[in-house]
Amino acid sequence: MSLTTTKTKELLKKIQDAKIAIYGDFCLDSYWILDPRGSEVSVETGLQAKAVVEQRYSLGGASNVAANVAALKPKELRVFGIAGDDIFGKEMIKQLKEIGANTDGISIQNENFETYTFCKMILDGKEQPRLDFGTYNQRSVESDNKVLENLRNAIDDVDIVILNQQVPQSITNLTFIDGLNNLIVEHPEKIFIVDSRHYTDKFKNVSLKANDIEAAKLLDENSDGSKVSEDELKAIASELSKNYNRPIFITLGENGILAAEGDNIYRVPGLVFDAQLDIVGAGDTVLSALACALAAKAGIQEAIEFANFAAGVTVQKLYTTGTANGEEILEVCANPIYNK
Repeated sequence: MSLTTTKTKELLKKIQDAKIAIYGDFCLDSYWILDPRGSEVSVETGLQAKAVVEQRYSLGGASNVAANVAALKPKELRVFGIAGDDIFGKEMIKQLKEIGANTDGISIQNENFETYTFCKMILDGKEQPRLDFGTYNQRSVESDNKVLENLRNAIDDVDIVILNQQVPQSITNLTFIDGLNNLIVEHPEKIFIVDSRHYTDKFKNVSLKANDIEAAKLLDENSDGSKVSEDELKAIASELSKNYNRPIFITLGENGILAAEGDNIYRVPGLVFDAQLDIVGAGDTVLSALACALAAKAGIQEAIEFANFAAGVTVQKLYTTGTANGEEILEVCANPIYNK
C-alpha cells in the first residue's frame, strides 16, 4: 500500500485547506425512548397514550455525510438542499451549524415539504415501527431553481461537489438533474462525485461512488441483484469510467474498495479487526473521505486507501452512524491488517 502514516498526516494537513460543497437529501434521525407504562388514557379518544421519557436527534442522510466531512476539518464546508418550515428542519440546521457547515445554501420550502426525519421509537430496548416525515414531499420547481442558483454562485469557491441522494423520490422534477448536468458541463475542471441510490444513471460526466451490486446494475450485469466476481467488477468499473469520463469508485464491503480511471485499475483490500463491527454509515464515511482526499489533490490510489482507513474507524463504532477524525484514522493506518 502507498499511504504510510507520514503520507496520511500530510494528506490530513492538506485537507485543512480544502473547500467542500454538498448537495443532498439532508435528514434528521430522531430517537424517542418510550416508557412501557405508557401515559394517561385520553379523555377525548379513550386511547392509551404513549410516554416518551427521552428524545435524541442526530444528523442523517446527507447531513451525516456533512458530519463525516466536518470531522476531517476542511477549510470550508457548504451545504445545499431543501428543508421544511418545521421544528425538525430548525433542529437539523442548528446541528449542521454546530459542526461548522455553512447552511446558507439550505432553502426552506413552506408548503408540501416536511424535513426528512426518521423517528425511531424504542420500547424496552427494541425499535418499534418507524415514523417517517417527508415520504411524499413534492419539491417545487422554485425550490429546485433556488438550489441550482445557490450552487452556481458558490461553485468557483469550492474544490469538489458531493451530490448525495438517498431518499426515494426525493427529486420530484428530473429537470433538476438536467440543471445539475448543465452546471457540471459549465465547470469541466471541477470535481463532482455522485452517490445516488435511485438516479445514478441520470448523471453525466461525474465520478461515481457505488457499491458492487449498484455498479453492476448500471450495466445490467446483475438484474437480479446477485454478486459478481472481482474480475467482472474491474471490467465494469473500467467501462463505467469511460462512460462517465471520470474515475469510478466501487465499495466491496469487507473486501475493500476498487477504483478505475479508464483502463487503469486501483485496489485496496478490506481491513480486518478483532472486534464486533457495525457497517451502518460506512458508505457515508467512504464518500466523505474520498471527496476530502480528492479535493486535497490526492491520487486515486491514495484516495481509496484513505477512505478505507476512515471506514475502518466507523465500522468499529457500534449502534451509531459514527464519523472518523484524523486522529482515529491515524490509529487505524498505523498497523493495518488487510483481508487476504
